[in-house]
Amino acid sequence: MNHNIILDVQGLSVNYQTYYGTVSALRDVTFKLKEKQSLGIIGESGSGKSTLAFSIMNYLASNGSTDGNILYQGENILEKSEREMVGLRGNKIAMVYQNPYSSLNPSLTIGKQLDEVTIFHRNLSKKDARKESVAILKDLYLGDAEGLVKRFPHQISGGMQQRICIAMALLCRPDLMILDEPTTALDVTTEAVILDLINDLKKRYQMSMIYISHDMGVVNKVSDNIAVMYRGEVVEYGDKKSMFHKPEHPYTRALINCIPRSGIVKEEYRLNTIPGYVRKRSIDEGGCPFLDRCGKRVENCESRYGLREIAEDHFTACDRAFAKDVADDSLIPKKVDVIEKTEDGEALNIVNLYKTFNSRGKKVRAVDGLNFSLKKNNVLGIVGESGCGKSTLGYTVTGLLKPSKGKIYFDGTDISMTWKRRSPEVLKEIQLIFQNPGRSLNPSFTIEQIIGRPMKRLLGIKSKTERRERIIEILKQVDLGKEYLKRKATQLSGGEMQRVAVARAFVLSPGLIVCDEPTSALDVSVQSSVLNLLTDLQQRSGASYIFISHDLNVVNYISDYIMVMYLGRIVEFGKRDEVTSPPYHPYTEALLSAVPDVDPALTKGAVRLEGAPPNPTKKIKGCPFAGRCHKKIGEICENVTPEPVGFGEIHSIACHLYSAD
Repeated sequence: MNHNIILDVQGLSVNYQTYYGTVSALRDVTFKLKEKQSLGIIGESGSGKSTLAFSIMNYLASNGSTDGNILYQGENILEKSEREMVGLRGNKIAMVYQNPYSSLNPSLTIGKQLDEVTIFHRNLSKKDARKESVAILKDLYLGDAEGLVKRFPHQISGGMQQRICIAMALLCRPDLMILDEPTTALDVTTEAVILDLINDLKKRYQMSMIYISHDMGVVNKVSDNIAVMYRGEVVEYGDKKSMFHKPEHPYTRALINCIPRSGIVKEEYRLNTIPGYVRKRSIDEGGCPFLDRCGKRVENCESRYGLREIAEDHFTACDRAFAKDVADDSLIPKKVDVIEKTEDGEALNIVNLYKTFNSRGKKVRAVDGLNFSLKKNNVLGIVGESGCGKSTLGYTVTGLLKPSKGKIYFDGTDISMTWKRRSPEVLKEIQLIFQNPGRSLNPSFTIEQIIGRPMKRLLGIKSKTERRERIIEILKQVDLGKEYLKRKATQLSGGEMQRVAVARAFVLSPGLIVCDEPTSALDVSVQSSVLNLLTDLQQRSGASYIFISHDLNVVNYISDYIMVMYLGRIVEFGKRDEVTSPPYHPYTEALLSAVPDVDPALTKGAVRLEGAPPNPTKKIKGCPFAGRCHKKIGEICENVTPEPVGFGEIHSIACHLYSAD
């Protein structure tokens, strides 16, 4: 046995018995992980990434069966009994799950949940267990560790919850840690802190690591090598630099090219997409799993397909990513025609807007005195961390929430009230696309009923035949066929559901659409498709968008203007290129520096924000960002509220760095 290899996966296959037959979830997966090495695994949803992680933990469902070997330090995990696995899980191999909310018990304090780990796995006393819990929280740079152990999960932020989950994994001092998309739902600044922390812990604890994600930029930050999975197979494997700069498999190249990045903007390029979707695989299906979606396929593909080593430690099942005998049309960014914009007046005007909530007798200032306007036929991107008021602003504009103070004018009309008091014309003109289409689409309705209902109520179209014709037309515009009419939302993929949500919003021909994180839960391939769709429909209809997101690459691609929010206030506002180029607010600088680079060769100076925003229930004196600012001047930042300073007709920054004093 080679003692340098901690994990050796040999020809692993996993099948599930389902109502529709036997489904192949993993097929002949083979790779090795060395001690102190980190492996990133990327691929779209349905590629088998999480199934692989659960197989290593021997956590498969009862309808799953395995073939092959998973050797951990020479011992086959798949041959161990459940009793033997209890000693292995946690103690030797630990796993951090994607959703910290479902991993933590809401009825137990943080301290009790952490103590349980060392009491069970390391037989510590309650007193010693608490000492270990406090020590690990300090290792994870969580301030006030003694106070934190007394809190419940709902009393801390999502980023802190994820760090608690990592702490639970580390308390057992494992040799191998598996992280399954641990930063997908986190803000870009929190994600940056967690990724830095993971790198630091790997070195400090001398661990090996498997990091699962669909984001190439995230994987680049924490991995030495990368494995690309598709429909249950590892289609390419190698070190991250060679995988990015010279991918051999067409799927690897297509995934990289889907990601929005600096310099790719809607005025010049369309984002790349991968046609089709990830299909389930039967055990009878052989050959190349990517064949039906591949832009480089030729007649002899099947006979040449198979994982092989093409360079030292670089394996691929196909080497046609840059094949010259097929044009590169589907794999390079497409130039677009110059877009001529007409900006006839203001679509939206916000004047001194406030929205407060009552929490245990205290007022929470979610939106704290906003003033801005949005011109017609334009997209305003709103960025900021969770809790900055982005979604509250969106819900107030759409009428789901009533303003506490201030005015909202749409096309010159005062709409500072809830949707119940708005006219049918205004309801038709302002639409909302939610973050999670699975929750915003009625699971008991067909797609025809979901899209047809607002047409009947707001457009007054009583004829079912007329509605169906319009629905088929709008489905065609979002690249869905009429065969979707009778399907229900639960029968659709995440990307298809989001397309239906977009169709429902556009069928009313609105003048303003609020998009609340519409791509945050999607694979990069589906995300690029939805962004292209939103861009096309906006240009065709002349509608204005408020596009809310914490992904600055996405906002940079689709927006004409960008507004940066912090604790309910606007800290910077301007045209896209003005906000993303210096001078900018220190908070904007931190957001931009936190965006992971897709190219592993690129490195930039990172600004890491320490601490948390101030308590929103207390009146803030001075600049709300002062306590976390890396460019803080002095007492003026703590005592005087900064006024917006203009850098042109549109661009303004609320920071004492740029004030006349």
